[in-house]
Amino acid sequence: MNHSLPAERSRSQALDTMHISSSYITGVDHEVHLQWIPSHVDIYGNEVADDLEKQGTAEPLCLAPSLTFDEIYSIRKNKDLKTWRVPPSHDWYKRSSPGGSIGLACDRVDQTALSKFVSGHLRSCSFSHGNKVFPVCAKCGVASASPEHILSCLRLSRETFEMDPLLALDFLRVSGLMNGV
Repeated sequence: MNHSLPAERSRSQALDTMHISSSYITGVDHEVHLQWIPSHVDIYGNEVADDLEKQGTAEPLCLAPSLTFDEIYSIRKNKDLKTWRVPPSHDWYKRSSPGGSIGLACDRVDQTALSKFVSGHLRSCSFSHGNKVFPVCAKCGVASASPEHILSCLRLSRETFEMDPLLALDFLRVSGLMNGV
């Protein structure tokens, strides 16, 4: 009659099963060394893990069904489409073409020159301390003049380019700023 404890019996059964499994997988008999540690032994952090496990099992399960990948993709795609369909607020995007907001009855060269001046894409401009500047202000002679300085010297504003572009074009030609376009 076998008087071994139930824990010892289950341990020997587990070892026999592991031995059979390892020889089945590899096809060769290998010696496996296992260390049996009962769960009631004082292992550092074990009590904390047990407490967390008890807290986790005490919490109610989430009854809301989880979303499938296709549902998540569809929701994300709809949000993106709503965002993309909102027209941009900047006035550049309202133009039908480069210089399209000017709408002058003049040649393409003048329209291009005005568009480049308004957008700051002039060849004569260079970068100084991260800002676009003109080499020299044609009216007052200040070196490294910003576009705002040029406009204030000519007594123009950015709105003038939209309200009366022909006047702005004439001022830019007279001041010599259209030469390097």
